Amino acid sequence: MIAARGAAAARAAALAAAAVVAAATAAAAVVAAATAAAAPAAARCPTGALPFTANPIGPAADAALRTDRARNHPLVTGATIASDDTARGPEAKARCGAPVSRRTVVVYVLDRALLPSASLSQRVYFVSRFRSGYRVWARVH
Repeated sequence: MIAARGAAAARAAALAAAAVVAAATAAAAVVAAATAAAAPAAARCPTGALPFTANPIGPAADAALRTDRARNHPLVTGATIASDDTARGPEAKARCGAPVSRRTVVVYVLDRALLPSASLSQRVYFVSRFRSGYRVWARVH
């Protein structure tokens, strides 16, 4: 009788553990689906990015400033062609390949209204030239 109770307790414990694992797996799937649904289309690699004009930095910076909220008092603190940028350029290349990184400007923006918080006040955008002009195709920070 004691053995039967022990076996029943072991089965109950195994079922409880299986239920916990199933619940955790289901929760992880929900979080993954929500994250994928929340990811903006701009986070995908651009198609149709054109070669740069003579000076891509100015138009790319303008595009990044148009994307940011004016109430944040954005200020461009740097802009570099991704293939030459050592901080975020490798990310553009790893994500979308060398041709895209050669057609992408990494634009660093400081949202002055959100200071002194370093993480909230910093933005990094990937900008490329398209037929419609320069536009942000990803916000990476």
